[in-house]
Amino acid sequence: NNVLPERMPLLNARRCVIKVGTAVVSNPDGTLALSRMGALVEQLLGLKKQGRQVLLVSSGAVGLGRQRLGLAKDVVANTANVIDRQACAATGQGVLMSTYDMMMQRMGITCAQVLITQGDFLSRTRYTNLTETLERLAALSVVPIINENDVVTGCNQLDVQQVFSDNDKLSALVAAGADADGLALLTDVDAVFTKPPDQPGAERIK
Repeated sequence: NNVLPERMPLLNARRCVIKVGTAVVSNPDGTLALSRMGALVEQLLGLKKQGRQVLLVSSGAVGLGRQRLGLAKDVVANTANVIDRQACAATGQGVLMSTYDMMMQRMGITCAQVLITQGDFLSRTRYTNLTETLERLAALSVVPIINENDVVTGCNQLDVQQVFSDNDKLSALVAAGADADGLALLTDVDAVFTKPPDQPGAERIK
């Protein structure tokens, strides 16, 4: 095969964390991208059939909730309207989770919702509870669907005890805590950059 040498260890990964961004699970108008989500679930099934354990970190709740509630994107993005963002997260998480559950059930996969806050990484007891729960779900062959609990955390611009600022970093923390040996970030961004790619001076890391 044509796998790069540095990626060879991924072929033998027994536990994989897959992260999907909002642009993967939703369309530009905010509606669910059902075909992409369905293809993703089929790929997760393929990994499970290979004997791998899978953990899914999925964004999309705020955007889906915003569309469902009919709120403008700039209104939700404004830190002055943090309660609106939390309302969108509460609404959208249900839409996101029910869609994953329906698709996975049809393919014989059991999934579970795991919502994480910054504080779960600051408290040893809560962190231990989190990692032990993920370990037990893996043993039960359940796919955890993980997201930040935006309903109670608000937005990262206002969080004074910030451990992670987005789901990319959250997925890396989950991979470390769950002792995963594979991490894949699925996104519409071309590569990893030195800073957000829309900012001046952002350079692609080679």
